[in-house]
Amino acid sequence: MIDAVVTSISLEKIDLPDEFFPAHISVAVIDAVIRARYPHGSPSVRTAERYCRKFGLARTRVDHWNPPSMDEQEILGDLIRRCDALGPDAMETDVFGIRRGLAEHPIRPVATVLYVARALWSIGVHVLQDMSDRHHQEIAGALQRLPGVDEHTVRRLLMYTGGDDFVLGDAHVRHFVARALGRSTISSVDAETLVRSAAYELILSPRFLDREIWLYSLSHSLLHDRRGTG
Repeated sequence: MIDAVVTSISLEKIDLPDEFFPAHISVAVIDAVIRARYPHGSPSVRTAERYCRKFGLARTRVDHWNPPSMDEQEILGDLIRRCDALGPDAMETDVFGIRRGLAEHPIRPVATVLYVARALWSIGVHVLQDMSDRHHQEIAGALQRLPGVDEHTVRRLLMYTGGDDFVLGDAHVRHFVARALGRSTISSVDAETLVRSAAYELILSPRFLDREIWLYSLSHSLLHDRRGTG
């Protein structure tokens, strides 16, 4: 497993980007939806930053390893109320800064943000700490059938709100670990355990290694798909 990581993944820069340290659950929701919708980047990946500037919020928490206290955070209901009060057009153009030409998906980005926020609110997620109290399956179950939400949106939200020990044994991570061990399959639990063990051995954040393995396996899966259909 260690050999597979070292030979496949660059470990020169091991810092996670800002979206992994949100100061508010609303920031994490916006980032997860927008970055899943525009994975190759665009001006819209700064949507969460624009939202924070508009409403006077910190985008990234001061202490990367611990979320702010609950009374210092914007509750998810505030995001819902702002979307409802401003309406989709104003929220998308004036707050999110998304040009209409970018919103070609049948479900508008602001609508997906609102669907996710309401679904999380309905299961009692108000602040970042509420995410850590719930099993991944409960969150995925609340989100995965929402309009405009795919598995990448759910995973990004879990990554951004997870702790330093976060690892998600989804298909891409399981595929990487199974290949590293010369197996055809491996369980989610075993994959997660092995990724964490490898991270500890390499003196890395498990969440960092999870992200890098996921991105590596995802990119190779997409490359394989393009070759298969080319």
